[in-house]
Formats: sequence, C-alpha cells, structure tokens
Amino acid sequence: MRVPRIILWLRQWPNRGLRQKLVFWSIGFWVVAVSIMSLAFLFVGRTEILNETRHRNVKIASVVSRDVNVQISSILSDARTFSRHLEALGTDLESQASAILALRLSSPQRYRAVYYFDSKDNLLLHLEDTQGSLITLKVKDIIFRPPVTVDEVVIATYRTARSTGTSISDVYFTGIDRIPVAYIAMPLTLSGGITRVAVLQIELRDVWQRIHLSTLGESGITYAVSRQGTIIAHPEPAYVGRQAPSEMEPLLAGYEGFTEYDEPFKQRAVFASYSPVGGPTGWGVIVEQEASEAMAPLIRTGIIIISIWLSLAVVGTVGIIAMMRSFTMPIMELTRTAQTIAQTGELAKTLMEQRPDEVGQLSHAFDEMIERLQTTEGRLATAAAEERNRLARDLHDAVSQTLFSASLIAEVLPRLWERNPEEGRRRLEEVRQLTRGALAEMRTLLLELRPAALVEAELPHLLRQLGESISGRTRVPVTMSIEGDYSFSPEVKVALYRIAQEALNNVAKHANAREAKVSLSYESDKVTLKIIDDGKGFDMTSLPSDSLGLGIMRERASDIGALLSMQSKLGQGTEIVVIWDRIP
Repeated sequence: MRVPRIILWLRQWPNRGLRQKLVFWSIGFWVVAVSIMSLAFLFVGRTEILNETRHRNVKIASVVSRDVNVQISSILSDARTFSRHLEALGTDLESQASAILALRLSSPQRYRAVYYFDSKDNLLLHLEDTQGSLITLKVKDIIFRPPVTVDEVVIATYRTARSTGTSISDVYFTGIDRIPVAYIAMPLTLSGGITRVAVLQIELRDVWQRIHLSTLGESGITYAVSRQGTIIAHPEPAYVGRQAPSEMEPLLAGYEGFTEYDEPFKQRAVFASYSPVGGPTGWGVIVEQEASEAMAPLIRTGIIIISIWLSLAVVGTVGIIAMMRSFTMPIMELTRTAQTIAQTGELAKTLMEQRPDEVGQLSHAFDEMIERLQTTEGRLATAAAEERNRLARDLHDAVSQTLFSASLIAEVLPRLWERNPEEGRRRLEEVRQLTRGALAEMRTLLLELRPAALVEAELPHLLRQLGESISGRTRVPVTMSIEGDYSFSPEVKVALYRIAQEALNNVAKHANAREAKVSLSYESDKVTLKIIDDGKGFDMTSLPSDSLGLGIMRERASDIGALLSMQSKLGQGTEIVVIWDRIP
C-alpha cells in the first residue's frame, strides 16, 4: 500500500536539519500570528458592528413604540373625553344617542361601532351601521331599534370595565379584509348614582400603517405583538396570529433589548430589537433585520483582510527564509567541523573560540548551563508545588466552599420562587452576597500572589475588599466607615491591612458575631483604625498575650510605631484600636 507523502514527511521530521526546522517553525509562527491578528480584527469588527446595530435598531424600536403609545394614548384620551360628555348629559337616553351618533359621524373610520350598556347587562343602545347609512340615521331609530346579539368580546370587555375601570381588549380582525380592531370600555356614573358602560370599537389600521412604514434597510421589517406574545401587526399577513419567537420573552415582561436568532418560518438568521409600547395595551414592537445585510460591511472587510493576510504571509515567508539562512550558516559550519573531527579523529581548530558571538562560547558554556538549569528546575518545581498546595488550600477553604453554597441555593431557587417569591428574593440576595464574597476572596488571593498590587492599592479599597470577602465567606455583614483621605507609606499601609485582616479572620473563626464594623479615620496628626464586633467576646484577664493572633498584631503595630489596644468582655464583643501618629 502506498504511504501518503505527508506521513513520510512526518516520519522523516526528527532527521531534518536545524535550518529546515527553524524555517518551518518561524514561518508557522508568522502565519499563526498574522492569522490570529486577522481573526482578532474580524472579531472586533463583528463586535463593533453588533454594537452599532444594537444601538441603532433598539433606538428605532423605541421610537416606533413611543409613536404607537402616543397614538393609543390619544385614542384613550378622546374616549375618556367622550365618556365625560355622556356623563354630563345625565340619564337622557335621547341626548346620549345623539352624542353617540355625532361621535360616529365625526370619525367613522376610527369608531366603527358603539355599544351602551346599563348596570344589569342590558344593551340600551348600539350603533354598528356603515358609514353610508349614518348620514340618514335618526336618533329615534337608534333608541327604538330591536335588540341584537353582541359578540362575546364586547360582553367580556364591558364586564371587565365594570369591575376594574377603563379597559382595552386584545386585538381582533373583522371582515373579509381582516381589519384590526380593539374594544375600549369605559364605566360612566350618571346623576343619581346610575352606572352605565360605553364600549367603543376602535379601528387600528392607522396605527398598523405607521408600524409597517418603519422599515430598516432592504430586509428590515417592523411588527407588533400582543401581551400574550401573539403577532398582531406584520407586513406579511400570513404571520399575523403566529406566536413570536421565544427570544422575545423579555419584551413580554416589559423590557427593551436586542437579540439574534434563526427566524423559524423562513429559516434565516436575523437581528431583532424590541421595545414595549407601555400603557394598558401590553403590546410590544419588534424590529427585525437579516443578519447577512447587517454584517455585509464585515464581509467586505474580511475580503480585504484576507488579501492583506496573503500578502503578509508571502512577504514574511521570504524574509524569514533569508534571515534563517544568515543565522544558520555559522551553525552549519560548526556542524561540518564537528562531523569532520568525528569521522577522521584528527583534532582541528574550529575557530569557535575566535568568534565574538555565542557560537564561540557554546561548547564551553553548554555543560555548565545544563547543570545549573537542572538545579534551578528542581528548585522551581519544589516552589511551584508548595505554592500550588497553598493556593489549593486557600481556594478550598474560601472560594470553593462559597461557590458551592451559591450553586446549591441557585439549584433550588426556581422551585422556591414558585412556592414563595419572598423567600426566593431573600435567597437570591444570599446568592448575590455569596458570589460577591467569592469575588472578593479571589481578589484577595490575587493580591497575595502579587505583593506589588497590594502596595499599589489604596487602603480604603483594600479594607472594603477584605470586608466583602469576610461577609461572603461567613455571612457576617461588615460595615465600613472611611473618614478623610491620606497617602501612607507602603510599610504603614501593609501593616494596617494585615492587622485588619487578622482581626476580621478572628471574628470569622471565633467570635460568632452577627455584625462587624471597620472604621478608618484620618485626622491632622494621627490615623485611627478600629475593628469592632458584637460576638461572644472573652475574658481579658485569662487571655495569653499571643492568643488569637494578638501577638502578631502587636508586632505589626510596633514595626510602624503604632499603638494597639484591645477591649473585650464576655457576651459584649471585642474592640481593637490601632493609632498611628503621623508626626513621630
């Protein structure tokens, strides 16, 4: 069987010369580096385009939703004005019928029908006539016309208004042309305490037209959904009545935002921004644009980047080959000399000692370098193992335990929220505190790994982070109070931080406290640090001088010339005070 050439080449790789390997790895590194840079540029470009598209499309959705809200608010305002007019007419049914007829005549395309009920579900008046018959219609014809069967949606909207006040129904479609309409019901209180309810059928074609005219690019469309997530306005009628994608759930909850998903009906990737209309309707506006159109600038940029990448790859390869040739020629000469010595056994000058570069020093320094590297490697391995063990202990004792607790709470939180939302909120706050504490613990560990960062950070920031770490680990709230501002020397800053750290660790391990307080005050001639807890305290008379880290804290205070004092009583907590004089 014939072996592929690539396999033969790989088998011969160990026998390849140094020059070939250097050229191969250098070219490979160059191509990989240029590729990473190109991919990074494309990624940044995609991110920028997404951000720009998100900002623009969300703004468009917000503008359209506000426009719809203004139109609906105008309709509701006119309806309320009409209801107040009916109330002012009192119980005169003829006057009210005349007002209803005048309303229909004033805007027959908006007000398609009017229903007037008493408090006992009786239909007193109804005006569903077409625009042409309204002109010849008389008031008495309206009053004495026979009763009709009213749609269930009218009855439901009427009853909702009786119990909750002014209400607006969902969107419905009537007639062969499927004209979008909604019902607005308004309770009326007439003289003598008599109650009535007026239900108006409102045509929404003007509102829908404003939505459809709000386009974006060649593929962009704008449509509206109801409070249940049903599409109620769409440029393509076939979409009306379908359910909006599941990615629109934040919109139904009243949030504005942006998402990307595969449009399920036409199987295309789209970017969608959404914004709630607000008000009593519960509607939402969605602006969709095909991802291919939005990302078209990135595709054009990608073609340019690929062209540049190919050019750089060719130029870089030629340069690397030339550079490697000049670099490897002395080494190849040295190799030929060594081979000659090995083959002939005759000693010959290699001239390496006469060379001023590293090639002349290679033979002499190689063995010594190997020996030192082996020694250093052993030391580094030991130090690395010790540091890994210490970090593992710290992570297990602090961050790992805290995150484990947070994960346990998070697993049961959805079920707990369904049964008891108040308890769910409390548990959610607990998860927030745990994760915040874990973050603070991790930052504290990073400070321990980088002493320079501990010196560069401000003391108030260090104390707050320390308090968050203790709170997240022990659930004991730590209150911070910082008064004034002053720059410390690194020694004083680190000493005060270590004292506070030791004191709070004692609170976490021994005090059984419900609360701890840390205060740092800057005065003209001194700085005072206090750590107070309301824990179980202890008897000062029976306390050894070095227990609970007191000896370590006193030593740190003494190193910077500060005075440390402690007060504690059984059942009354502990107070540690450190006073450092700024003027020695």
